[in-house]
Amino acid sequence: MRSTVRRFTGLLAVGILMMASISVAQSQSNKTSSLVVAEDVVPQTFDPTQSSQIRTWYVWQLVYEGLVRADADGKIVPVLASKWSTDASQTAYEFTLRDGAKFSDGSPVVADDVVFSFQRLIERGLPYAKDRFKSLDSVSKVNDRSVRFKLKQPDAGFLLNLGSPFVVGSAILSQKWAQSHDPKREMMGTGPFQMVSYSPNTQLVLKRNDNYWNKEVDVQVSDLTIRYMPEQSAQIAALKSGQIDLMFPSAESKLQLKGNPAITTDAVSSTNTVRLNINTNRAPFSNPDFRRAMSLALNRAEIVQGAFLGEGIPSAQVPPSYTWAPKLSDLKYQKHDIAQAKALLAKAGYPNGIDITLNHLAGYATYLDRFAELLKTQMAQAGIRVTIQANQNAVWLDKQNKADYEIMDNEYAYQADPLFYLMPRPGRQGPNPPELSALIAKAQSGAAEDYTAQLAKVAQMEDDLVFPDITVAARNAWVAHSSKVLSAKPDSTLSRTFLSSVVLK
Repeated sequence: MRSTVRRFTGLLAVGILMMASISVAQSQSNKTSSLVVAEDVVPQTFDPTQSSQIRTWYVWQLVYEGLVRADADGKIVPVLASKWSTDASQTAYEFTLRDGAKFSDGSPVVADDVVFSFQRLIERGLPYAKDRFKSLDSVSKVNDRSVRFKLKQPDAGFLLNLGSPFVVGSAILSQKWAQSHDPKREMMGTGPFQMVSYSPNTQLVLKRNDNYWNKEVDVQVSDLTIRYMPEQSAQIAALKSGQIDLMFPSAESKLQLKGNPAITTDAVSSTNTVRLNINTNRAPFSNPDFRRAMSLALNRAEIVQGAFLGEGIPSAQVPPSYTWAPKLSDLKYQKHDIAQAKALLAKAGYPNGIDITLNHLAGYATYLDRFAELLKTQMAQAGIRVTIQANQNAVWLDKQNKADYEIMDNEYAYQADPLFYLMPRPGRQGPNPPELSALIAKAQSGAAEDYTAQLAKVAQMEDDLVFPDITVAARNAWVAHSSKVLSAKPDSTLSRTFLSSVVLK
């Protein structure tokens, strides 16, 4: 009898412990876990067809998704589409939508939503966004679960553009939701987070999307707040005091955080390239010899040291991290040669030099400010006298989109389709040289396995023409976080999709 009582008592104790463990586990899984992130630049719009600015794209990819995603190695993986096929002519693609994919309001993703999303891109998208799908002729509904994309001609980069992690022009919106909401001011997608509120120039509040279809992603963050803090010094103070949990420090901010045991800083070797855009609609920028002189006047190694504090590498249009890209040593106008720059300047008709104006994006990043000053100093040595016109974001963007500039500093983010490191921007500079257009068309219409080899030839030609821009460096980047964050692993694309996988203490 006593042994029976003891066994019962023991079983009861084990049961109580199990119930307590379950209760704790449930409490932990249900608890609110917040993450506060700082960003430097406020988004220009929430509409994924209406901006060419990297910093604006960051918020889109937390809420919106596309049909597929292109990995860093170019592999296409399914997202809202579970499978796809193409015809023999490589001009028709049919996508089957994933069963169970829902928007954050619980409504299912159907073919009408896909057709609507691409129709609004075609009809109202910014030229930069539409240019990613220049070959697209139409998108039509096959049935509720499948859609057909018809291309005007074969496009070797089509799936890559469709799979950009930044979802520029490729984000799928709800047709029904968009009828009563303004996508420029609000977001509602299928991604790991959904929008709660936005205080202009201050903060964006998101929360975990409990209708998220991808159960393989363990989204630990229940509440994500993005605070817009243009001054890195303020971000550092906020990180140290616990007001924010994570920031993306500049090179100098990284040095200030070094040695702080409460803060972890991880480096990322990025594919972001800093460039000098050229408006070839205007003289003398329409003259290849003048553009060559500008490129030769730049000392890229000195720019990496001075503007990026050594945290980067000199780069042509295609970053050196792409093994197929032409080496800088094999390109004629990626070197520093003041004597040749002066000779070409004279050949272009300016033996006594010339005055030009730089449309500079002020307040975007300290490395860009330093780049502008170094550019001015270096070009002066060749006789090109640069006036820096410091413009805030809205003015700078307006000048860019209207081609109301001579030269302008810029930064290009990771491109799923490598052609976009090389592609001229419609409406933002003069017409393409015919020989370059022909080579680009050949690359796009060729076999996918020959694509990068053809793009390498495009890169060689663009170096010879110094068109459409002058690229100077690929920069490093960092993420810094407090001890509240156990793990945060961004990748070389510098996209913000990793925030859905942040592990919290």
